[in-house]
Amino acid sequence: QITNHACTRDYNGHPDWACHKWGDPEVKVSPWEFKGGRGATIDGNKPFTFSQQFKLLDGQLQVITTMTQGAAKVVKTMGPSAQLQAMMHDGSLLRGMAFVTGYWTDPHMNWLDGDVCGGGEEHCSGAPAYISNWRITTDSPAPPAPPMPNPAPSPAGNGQYMCCWGGPEGCKGVEDWCGQASGNCQGKC
Repeated sequence: QITNHACTRDYNGHPDWACHKWGDPEVKVSPWEFKGGRGATIDGNKPFTFSQQFKLLDGQLQVITTMTQGAAKVVKTMGPSAQLQAMMHDGSLLRGMAFVTGYWTDPHMNWLDGDVCGGGEEHCSGAPAYISNWRITTDSPAPPAPPMPNPAPSPAGNGQYMCCWGGPEGCKGVEDWCGQASGNCQGKC
C-alpha cells in the first residue's frame, strides 16, 4: 500500500486527528503485481528496488512509486489530490522532510494487506526483512549553491589569534591550527 498521511488537522468526523490515520489518497498493489513467491511481477521473497519520485505537474503534486526486479517493473501513481497538496503546502514537503520507514507484523493486518494475503488471521515467520542500499537523491539539474560564508573578523592587535580553554595552561599558540583563524578558536581567550 502506498499512502499519504498529511497532518492538516481538518479531517471531517475526526476532530481529534492531527494527521490522517488511514492515509489519503491510497494506492494498493494487486497480488499479480507484488507478493512473496512466484506468480507476481515482483517476487517479494527476492531483492527488488523500490523508488519514489515527488513531481510537480502543473503545480499539482504526484507521487510515483516504482518497484523493479530485473526487467520486471510495477509503477503506481498517487495524486494529484487535495491531501497531497496539503502535505506539500501545509505539511513538511516544502520545509524539509525526514525519511521514516517501518516494518511491522501483526496477525490482524488485513486492513493493509488483505488484497494480497487474503482474509483471516495472518501468520508471519518473524524473520527479519533486510533493507539496504538506501539513497536519497534529487531530480534537480544542479543542487543549489551553498550560502557564502560570513567574512572572518579582523584579528586583534598583531594579526595573530590565540586560543585558550580551561585556563592559561590550555592556550595554543599562533602556530597551531587554532591560531590560524578566529573561527577555529572556541572557548575562553
